Amino acid sequence: MKKILVIDDEYPLCTTLAKILREEGYEVLTSQSAKKGLEILNSEKLDLVLLDINMPEMDGIEMLERIRQIDKNLPVIMITGYGALKTAKESMKLGAYDYITKPFDLNFLKLVVKNALSEE
Repeated sequence: MKKILVIDDEYPLCTTLAKILREEGYEVLTSQSAKKGLEILNSEKLDLVLLDINMPEMDGIEMLERIRQIDKNLPVIMITGYGALKTAKESMKLGAYDYITKPFDLNFLKLVVKNALSEE
């Protein structure tokens, strides 16, 4: 079973994403902070990370750089609000697999996750 980590400071979004991904057959871990997300990254074997760009203690770009130090091949899908599209594109240059914009279409999210996991 593929294991996905969702890192987003918005609790309702985190739980919704976890529910949707579990229904698709994935094991899902969640974190509402970058610090806890890093702890999970260091202790778990993950197949994919869904990462919010706008978080209070550490933004998604810095978090992506930290993830790359831990595992340079781990697929990371960035989650961004409409206004942060430039940042999302910047994250692609840093090795993010893809990005999705809020609010997102659930079928599109499922497709991006499936595609990212099938490229391993």
